[in-house]
Amino acid sequence: MVDKLELLQKNKAKQKILLIGGSSVGWGLSAEQIQNATSITTINLGHHAGFGLLDYQDFVISCLTLNDIVIFSPEWDFYNNPDFFDTATLNDLHKNMTYLTFTNKSLFTKVKSVFLRNISFSSNKVQDQNNPYIYNCLNKNGDVVSHCGIKPKGPKQYQIAISHFDLKLWISKFKYISKANCILLMPPTQKSIYEKNKLSFDSLQLIFNKCNLNYVDRIIDNTYEEIDFFDAEYHLKCEIKAQRTAKIIEHIKSFNTTNQNAKAGLR
Repeated sequence: MVDKLELLQKNKAKQKILLIGGSSVGWGLSAEQIQNATSITTINLGHHAGFGLLDYQDFVISCLTLNDIVIFSPEWDFYNNPDFFDTATLNDLHKNMTYLTFTNKSLFTKVKSVFLRNISFSSNKVQDQNNPYIYNCLNKNGDVVSHCGIKPKGPKQYQIAISHFDLKLWISKFKYISKANCILLMPPTQKSIYEKNKLSFDSLQLIFNKCNLNYVDRIIDNTYEEIDFFDAEYHLKCEIKAQRTAKIIEHIKSFNTTNQNAKAGLR
């Protein structure tokens, strides 16, 4: 995560496209593919949803320029609870001094980080060649690529609960989506999960149809067969990621053209 944020900081002054979300973005969209197609620097900030999306939001916003495009695709946990995070996972991130500096955490938190980093952690576990969960799992754009070429393990079943979605609260929590240059994308969802929760998804879709947010597709457009997933809830196989990214590239090009025409009209 810190590597991704450092990549963002290095490109702070450039026009760029940012992909924001949890692992559904890290594993489910290709920033490298988007950059090659658009010639715009593209950075994939998608990582473990357990970090939440709010703890580092202000830092990300501080690195945005007026011409940047944000592609925002949170997992379903955030629709039910925008403040969602896993305490143990976020605490791990808070052990990194660079992250604490980026996000302006307190001196106490930084001192605790130094103490924790000096504790020696050891593991006798042998590195599995077929395990994509390794440190150097990213390409130069921040995409997770360590699972490409590895035999898929098959998706995990999971539960979702979207019982009290509050659109106004959701917009107020995520500052990206009130900006003009934000494209919203549904997370990749297993068809069995979609069918099991169809009533909830249909209710959500009605809300999105009536709102003025820049959703570029429908929930059902981002449903995939179980065989399309590498292992976990939202982790797409690399070839499916490429197909999904190709669709969003067309939306980006259209979005960019519309914005450029609007600016030309203002002049």
